Amino acid sequence: MNEMNKSEGSVVENQISNRIDTIGYNCLELMVGDVRAWFKIWQPGWTPEQRITSKTALRLIWNYMGLRATLLYRLSHLLWLKRVPAVPGMLARLNITLHGFDIPAHVPIGAGLYVPHPVGTVITARRIGENLSLISANTIGMRNEHAFPVIGDNVFLGAGARVLGGITIGDNVVVGANAVVIEDVPANCTAMGVPAKIAPRKVSNVGGF
Repeated sequence: MNEMNKSEGSVVENQISNRIDTIGYNCLELMVGDVRAWFKIWQPGWTPEQRITSKTALRLIWNYMGLRATLLYRLSHLLWLKRVPAVPGMLARLNITLHGFDIPAHVPIGAGLYVPHPVGTVITARRIGENLSLISANTIGMRNEHAFPVIGDNVFLGAGARVLGGITIGDNVVVGANAVVIEDVPANCTAMGVPAKIAPRKVSNVGGF
């Protein structure tokens, strides 16, 4: 059974790896995707087909610390990809100081990152897909060895949720508030409790929620 889980986890990880590689790390596209994630929630009636106005985008950036923290991470990651020495790490530490958002510059994350309350959130992962929502005080990182999670698309972590160890979280997964996830979670599932118990869920739309 463990061998089967490892095999399934490897397949999901390879799929996620391919998706992240195809993003191409266009920093502007990633930043626009992050702003769109905020528009969907804070601009009633807005649809992805509508153009994002500069005035409204700047107002969101000015008003919401979480969006500023996300964009500062994007800048640090861009500079890390371009092999700029020292500055990416300095920006990562600045993010901790200004926003309480602890994420190293090297962590690859797809577009649509939504972190409304960054204080106390810590992220270190092998790779993360698109449309990740981190509500508050979340931890994604190692457990008892130097191994980190892989997370798919359209994943939602409730307040205080933890995802720990070298595990794989599939697409369209919801992790409940204060849950502690320490084993692989297949796509289209919910994980709740300590340690988290996994149950299938219905996915109502393309966005996963």
